[in-house]
Amino acid sequence: MTPPPFRMQNSVIRDPKGRVKFKRLSADGADHYHIGVWIESDDPELMDRVSHVEYTLHPSFPNRERRSENRRNDFSITFWAWGRFDVEARVFVEGEAEPFRITHRLNIQLPADTGANYVDVT
Repeated sequence: MTPPPFRMQNSVIRDPKGRVKFKRLSADGADHYHIGVWIESDDPELMDRVSHVEYTLHPSFPNRERRSENRRNDFSITFWAWGRFDVEARVFVEGEAEPFRITHRLNIQLPADTGANYVDVT
């Protein structure tokens, strides 16, 4: 089986000082981190033919269907999340009859808290 020509990546978004941004949506809730998700390919010509990407987030998100048409940022989206879940993407490519489908397990890599490397943006 041929691997898909696209893969999805994610990272925790940091502020301009390099600190991990987090917020708590309720007093007794979990910390939520600002996450970015995007697609990559080893074929830049194929990436240039992508018209848009439609993402599907976890069912707990009120707006779980997201769309990006921005090639300059690798069709990224951002959102706040506290845990791991699968993100699905449909990659629409000019000249292809069907979108490519990929799934990525969200992986939130957090550094140890030094007391200065996190910032509460609640």
